Amino acid sequence: MWFFRSPHIVFGEDSLSFLNTFDAGRIVIVTDKNILGAGLIDKVKKNLPENAETFVISDILPEPDYDNMLLHLDDVKKFAPDLFIGVGGGSSMDTAKILFALYERQDIHIYDITPLVKLNLRKKSHLIAIPTTSGTGSECSWAAVVSEKDEHRKNELASPEILPDYAILDPEMVLSLPREQTINTSVDAMTHAIEAYVARWANPYSDALAEKALELISNNILNVLNNPRNFDSRNSVHIGASMAGMSFSNSQIGLAHALGHSFGAVFKIAHGKTVGLFLPEVIRYNYKSSKSKYDRLNNLFSDDIRKPSLDLTIEYLFKKMGQPVQMNTMNINEAYYNENFDLLVELAENSTGIITNPEDINREGIETIFKKVHGD
Repeated sequence: MWFFRSPHIVFGEDSLSFLNTFDAGRIVIVTDKNILGAGLIDKVKKNLPENAETFVISDILPEPDYDNMLLHLDDVKKFAPDLFIGVGGGSSMDTAKILFALYERQDIHIYDITPLVKLNLRKKSHLIAIPTTSGTGSECSWAAVVSEKDEHRKNELASPEILPDYAILDPEMVLSLPREQTINTSVDAMTHAIEAYVARWANPYSDALAEKALELISNNILNVLNNPRNFDSRNSVHIGASMAGMSFSNSQIGLAHALGHSFGAVFKIAHGKTVGLFLPEVIRYNYKSSKSKYDRLNNLFSDDIRKPSLDLTIEYLFKKMGQPVQMNTMNINEAYYNENFDLLVELAENSTGIITNPEDINREGIETIFKKVHGD
């Protein structure tokens, strides 16, 4: 027996106006200082019910740890909200999920948030996610990533009950997204779609979303990079990224994420950049077991981008976008890399992405991919 899980999706022009229809009087908004400074929270507030009271948490860090996520939990409890809104990238939306769960269940610990524990949430509040990037997929997933303080490790907490009730995909929220973040998050979304499509738990629903996600993103991302305020192209990439999020949330990730999580945790590099770094080599590794699916995906790319195989197509597109596919183009500290090589391999080896990757891999195989991507 399988389940397909998804929030209600509100998308397209003027999507934020949906907030005014939501019955809420006390609202916690979770975001970061950059989103606040860009004026995007003002856009959200203008669309809230007229008499709603708000409590804005705006100090969420990139890749937050336990302490940062829960810094304002006591304040949230005192405020007693009936709605949480996560506004931003994955860090803000994931923090909103955690605060929502621990406000609802004040008797549990953050690590009680697992698929094996029934939480019985939504007795006091609900959860809405509004992405300001097109890539993390957090608005459509039932997972939240928590970094370990002072350790090179990220933990993924998951429960179907922290899936947002609504995801609002308003293209106005991403029109001013900086170029570097546009590249990183769209690469992340394409990696989500490709890994979800060949994951061991892939299913007809996740497959359909992965295909459409890749089609929308790949056929619009270069236009977005050349014309950042092109509304239609931004909207297509934004919707595609959300579809990719729903796809991997219902089939899981793979080896590129295992390697990328490891590399990103050790070198403190943006998640999308690190998973994209390994994707072409991971596709080559998996081709023996996933050739027919990879070939089907390759046919979704336009004639001017498509190469004879998916790994080459992805390499070509990524290079045109400015996404690295070799470590030797990233100016990494070589001494630090060599010193931490065993740690990189160990972290990747312990990732859940190994479990759902279509092709088995051992420690030696992980070492080989690291060396190939490094340029050895």
